[in-house]
Amino acid sequence: MAEARAGARPAFSRGVSTVGDGGRRMLGVWGMEQEHQEALKKNRVVLAKQLLLSELLEHLLEKDIITLEMRELIQAKVGSFSQNVEFLNLLPKRGPHAFEAFCDALRETKQGHLEDLLHRTLYSFQNLRPPLGCDYDSSFPLPVCDSCPPHKQLRLSVETMEHSLDNGDGPPSLQVKPCTPEFYQTHQHLAYRLQSRPRGLAMVLSNVHFNGEKDLEFRSGGDVDHSSLVTLFKLLDYDVHVLRDQTAQKMQENLQRFAQLSAHQSTDSCMVALLSHGIEGGIYGVDGKLLQLQEVFRLFDNANCPNLQNKPKMFFIQACRGGAIGSHGHPLLFTAATAFLTL
Repeated sequence: MAEARAGARPAFSRGVSTVGDGGRRMLGVWGMEQEHQEALKKNRVVLAKQLLLSELLEHLLEKDIITLEMRELIQAKVGSFSQNVEFLNLLPKRGPHAFEAFCDALRETKQGHLEDLLHRTLYSFQNLRPPLGCDYDSSFPLPVCDSCPPHKQLRLSVETMEHSLDNGDGPPSLQVKPCTPEFYQTHQHLAYRLQSRPRGLAMVLSNVHFNGEKDLEFRSGGDVDHSSLVTLFKLLDYDVHVLRDQTAQKMQENLQRFAQLSAHQSTDSCMVALLSHGIEGGIYGVDGKLLQLQEVFRLFDNANCPNLQNKPKMFFIQACRGGAIGSHGHPLLFTAATAFLTL
């Protein structure tokens, strides 16, 4: 039998309560809740590949979820994958509070994307919707917003419509409506968590007035599109950043600065809208120089923007060819693409 070492905490078995430290506290270790065990099991491979244990183990040791002996047992394994597997074998045996403490430790060690993954799995088990900060009528089997204020509407000012191409049918009226219970029930298991307030940061960049060698035309109606997107993103509860008439270099610099904002860490998503002239795979600055869209996307990937790792990043690109006119007098859209990226 192994001899107990001085200073080591005793290892506890399932279903046993032990009094330590002169009777000052009781450490009860009972089984983890079944749904928590299932959430760990369903995400076992991802956790085994991605967990960063060194700091996380210290948090769990501090909270009496694991013992010194367990930490040594885990660290004795060769390679991070084997250590993670050993940890995942031990965690379900560490009591009813182990799962919550593990999620807290993930958040505290900047591994919140794994916490989100576990919570989304739990929501799929329970058929629950993450709280959205407003009350719901409990008589509905699924949340249908009843106590929220009436649908917000915002009409754009007449001044912004001066160059509109809407055939004279007036300024747009924007609404954001809650989804129906039927839509929610059939789609909620596919949804990302959007609980933060604001939901995320948004950037709307619009180039309207051009100069330079390309002789790009004034973007008639560009101000209306810009105002409509800003309004919509605000109604969707995004913190909107606005840029107008930027050179290609300034576009890249400002997008990079936006991608590095620390506020992304505490929000759940990000949106970027770029409105200008463009060509396939690129968008023009007001100086007629081209910014490649792949360079824009690169600024927000995991390596360059870790605060948005495993969060939805949505890019709306409207880039028209200045000289092409359609049958109704509208500039032909060379690309009007919505890219939904998880990088």
